[in-house]
Amino acid sequence: MEMKTKQITSCENEILMQSMRENVTSQNEPKVGLFWYNPERNRLCGVSSAFASELPFNKVGRKTVRTLHRTTWDKVRKDAIAIGSSDAIWQEKDYTQIPRGRVFQNDVAGEPYFEILVGSWLEDYPHAAELIIEEFNLSDSNYDFVHSVHWDIGYGTSELFI
Repeated sequence: MEMKTKQITSCENEILMQSMRENVTSQNEPKVGLFWYNPERNRLCGVSSAFASELPFNKVGRKTVRTLHRTTWDKVRKDAIAIGSSDAIWQEKDYTQIPRGRVFQNDVAGEPYFEILVGSWLEDYPHAAELIIEEFNLSDSNYDFVHSVHWDIGYGTSELFI
């Protein structure tokens, strides 16, 4: 299949560059989203996030990405295997068996407030908290880590009924 490409003009290029320049200062804005934690590498993986400022509050007054862990795991897993990762977590087909969590933004008295919902697994991997704060640009924000059984290892099948 032959692919045709179009050459943009210098004027069009300048418009595109200006659009990107406008985004430079927003790169450190807080984000919301979901993640898994890979204990073998001490890294987050499968992160799906968005700048909180770009999303509306839902009906219950929270912001997060619309992506669900259960619909994301197969793709994340296949991508990791495709690039040759041999980490033990990629052998797991059940996304609930891997440490995971979700970041929400709430509006508390007109101030942004972030909740990082995780399972009790965070007690075993306390360094993961720093990785989450960094990944979601929360260091200058009001946030709390909140335990929810939904994000405990082996739980979360209730997503099937969402």
